[in-house]
Amino acid sequence: MTGLVDRVTARLPRPEVALVWLIAAHVVLKVLIFPLAMHAPAYNDEQQYYDGARALSNLVRDVFAFHSPDGAELRHNVVASGWFMPGMAILMAPLFVVCPDAADWACRGYLGLANLLLLLWAVRSVRKRLGPGYAALLVAFPALLPSWIFMSFTAYGDPPSGIVLIVLVAHVVDMLRRFRAGEPPALKEALQLGLLATAVLYLRSSTSIVLAVLGGITLLAALVLLKGVQRWRALGAAGLAGVVFLVLLAPWSIAASDTLGTRVVTTTTVPISLANTFGDREQVCFGRCDPDSFLWFRPLRYAREVGRATGESEVDVEKQMSDYALRDVTTEHYARQTWWNIGSYFFVPANFVRYLTPPEGRSTLGKVSEGVVFGATYVYYVPWFLLMLVSMLFVQRRSLEAQILDTLTKLSLLTLFVQPFVHVAGSRYWTTAGPLFMVAAAGFVREHQVRRRDREKEREHLSGTDATLGRWLRPIQVALAGFFGLVLVVLGVLAV
Repeated sequence: MTGLVDRVTARLPRPEVALVWLIAAHVVLKVLIFPLAMHAPAYNDEQQYYDGARALSNLVRDVFAFHSPDGAELRHNVVASGWFMPGMAILMAPLFVVCPDAADWACRGYLGLANLLLLLWAVRSVRKRLGPGYAALLVAFPALLPSWIFMSFTAYGDPPSGIVLIVLVAHVVDMLRRFRAGEPPALKEALQLGLLATAVLYLRSSTSIVLAVLGGITLLAALVLLKGVQRWRALGAAGLAGVVFLVLLAPWSIAASDTLGTRVVTTTTVPISLANTFGDREQVCFGRCDPDSFLWFRPLRYAREVGRATGESEVDVEKQMSDYALRDVTTEHYARQTWWNIGSYFFVPANFVRYLTPPEGRSTLGKVSEGVVFGATYVYYVPWFLLMLVSMLFVQRRSLEAQILDTLTKLSLLTLFVQPFVHVAGSRYWTTAGPLFMVAAAGFVREHQVRRRDREKEREHLSGTDATLGRWLRPIQVALAGFFGLVLVVLGVLAV
């Protein structure tokens, strides 16, 4: 396989040229796939984002008209039950400011254009910090995957959060370069990190663990790699990034906490998600829930009613309901359900192509196109996924730069992969990790190319700070790869 990869890469154009062609291919595919999504109304969770965006657009009108904002509308449509971060609602709000009654095709077109601009911005940022090769690969995967392009026309925050996350990782890599050179980050860089972290979290609350890990790594690296005044400057920059993050998160947390009558930092979905995913669904409402309501809203309605009757917050009631439904969960049941979640997370990347359809269904041509998108997604997705999976079990040592990127990628992917262990998974969640699939797969292929071609260049000579960092990274890489393999083995044993 390595020989085949060598022959293919030898015929590829320079990364700068390939990048232009890949962006052009992405735009062409986007135009071709748009008709499949353009007449689809808001689906499932999208309706909450649409409602939130309309409420925010009304807030903008009220502010500019010097009217008092409608607090009830904001509480009902933006905060609601605290299940969804407001990132996508904020992104969509400008459309409804200009066109309050935007048709389905306008909403889908606007979202597609917004995601295209976001991708181009990410490509520019990755090119600057990781090089044109990784920028081209970002367009190659996931931005050429048909189902990912289809998802870029939706109001789900998973694809854009993955794009912003890869930019954040690139910034961290660049910051670690500065630390290695004995330089603290500039205040501008710290401000950018705070903004990027906030954007990722506002788009997907499940990224909170990733952000905590990346923030901890950056802080630890500053303490270990810098000395004296430079270390204090770096800590000051870290403090600025943290302040920016907290200040921007505060409006949401305060509004959600006030609306729901309890402390809310990001979202409130975990208790009901655990109950519905791993618990006894016949006991979620201290017995059976209303069978005439959607699975996720049955317990929500019940929690609201109990909260009104008892004076408790619905969030606190949901925690009690979750504990009750989970009281008899066995290790075997948990492991089997986790495997089911893992399968849903990784192995159905094209399902939303079938979910989002016009109210009257697709025409014959539309069904054929849907089948092409569905099939092409699997053909293109599987090799990248397998390479990512294998890369998680191996380490990269060809250069210190490769070790740093490999370590950050492994940590980010492992923390993203926590979701199937605590939440029901679906075919859209992998898109947050998609750009990191590319980094892992590309790094693994490059590692084996270098080892096969020129063994004396497998490891570079390191000295000083770089030598110290290299000695730390090697065992960390091995530990992360071993942990990933161990988790798979333990889950397999428990599920039998």
